[in-house]
Amino acid sequence: MNIAIIYHSQTGQTAKLAKLMETKLTGNGHEVSLFDLKTNVPVKGGSIRQPMNFEIVNLPDISEFDALCLGGPVWAFGPSTVLYKAVQMMPNFNGKKVLPFTTMGFPFEGMGGKNAINHISKLLTGKAAKVLPGIIVPKMFHNFDELMKKAVDNCLAYFKN
Repeated sequence: MNIAIIYHSQTGQTAKLAKLMETKLTGNGHEVSLFDLKTNVPVKGGSIRQPMNFEIVNLPDISEFDALCLGGPVWAFGPSTVLYKAVQMMPNFNGKKVLPFTTMGFPFEGMGGKNAINHISKLLTGKAAKVLPGIIVPKMFHNFDELMKKAVDNCLAYFKN
């Protein structure tokens, strides 16, 4: 399966998870392309409830991929504004499998992680994606590296050749 992992990361934690996903999926026979979303101006935070003026400068063409993983950090108890805008800019997914994922500093998934996944999933559903259950990796009071490894192991079940 040809899979794109498209992510936004400010502190490097989401990038670390995306790279672990790439390694695991590639090791299981998938072709994987990694895309770190970039903007035309620095975007250091914010909320999807407050419009921000920026553009995504490296949005990939998703038509060549069989499936996608889309991820970003939790910001203001919701998804990263960069990831949210990227999904808004993407065309129809035409039934492609899409796995949303997020990393977060707070210890409990209900402190923004679930909301972030729900917002992204709703956008994806409106664009005809086959939305898979999301991955949420909280950091505070957890073994973050161990939770990331477990999340990556669990995502393999969604992408069988």
